[in-house]
Amino acid sequence: MTGHPVHDELVQEVRSWYICDYPALGKVVARRRFGYYSRIQQTDYCDIHILEPFDVAEASAFIADVRTFYGRRRVHIFTHGKAVDTRLSHALEQAGCVRGADILYLAHVNKGVPPKAESGPGRIEPVTPGNLRDYTVTKLKGFAGSEEEPDPAAVEADMAVRRADLNAGGVFLIARVGDEAAAVIGWYEGSDRYIFNLATRAPFRNQGIARQLLSRVLADTYALGKRSLLINTDPADTPVQFYRRLGFVDEIYWKGKWLWEGSSSR
Repeated sequence: MTGHPVHDELVQEVRSWYICDYPALGKVVARRRFGYYSRIQQTDYCDIHILEPFDVAEASAFIADVRTFYGRRRVHIFTHGKAVDTRLSHALEQAGCVRGADILYLAHVNKGVPPKAESGPGRIEPVTPGNLRDYTVTKLKGFAGSEEEPDPAAVEADMAVRRADLNAGGVFLIARVGDEAAAVIGWYEGSDRYIFNLATRAPFRNQGIARQLLSRVLADTYALGKRSLLINTDPADTPVQFYRRLGFVDEIYWKGKWLWEGSSSR
């Protein structure tokens, strides 16, 4: 597998995202016995990042600590690295956690010729507070693969997180076809760029809109002299092959994802 020239630095960069406070995002991280417990203020965002495995016999103590910290709210739990996940998976299942999709982080590797922005059917516009709802609804429909209108509470909750993202250096684009918001992309801006949202509504798929958005961000990344462009994906899902064809070939990080349901858990 072709590696990025600063592969090791990127590994540490991604790892650091989950153990530090981000005041602009309203994100507060607490180092506790079992991992790093995070919240984004004024939202329902709760997650735990386990970077080192704990003794599987302590699974009940872990859940008790989760309940002490978060009450009975839903919490996403991320196991960093396959060795940690393998060590803890049975214990997490026994504690009532439900496994979600794995998350693989890929870095784009330039082969010498910077990529160019490709044309496509979308009319691309930046996201502002005024069109943030369009972005959110398009993202939720795209991720669900359904044209059913998302739950209003889910829209409001996601918009709250996206507003925090905008305050923390997040950048978003919408691609419209005619008057319809068809696809979206979002990333964090820094010395590295990290794409964390890329979604196309089902009726607009297979038209090259996602490629149009992604190639634009890729070309701009190199034009601005950024160190790298990162993206995450489910390694078992179809988009990973699309990303690899575009040059995202360095596997720099992996996380397992679990859900603890809070009030409905044991």
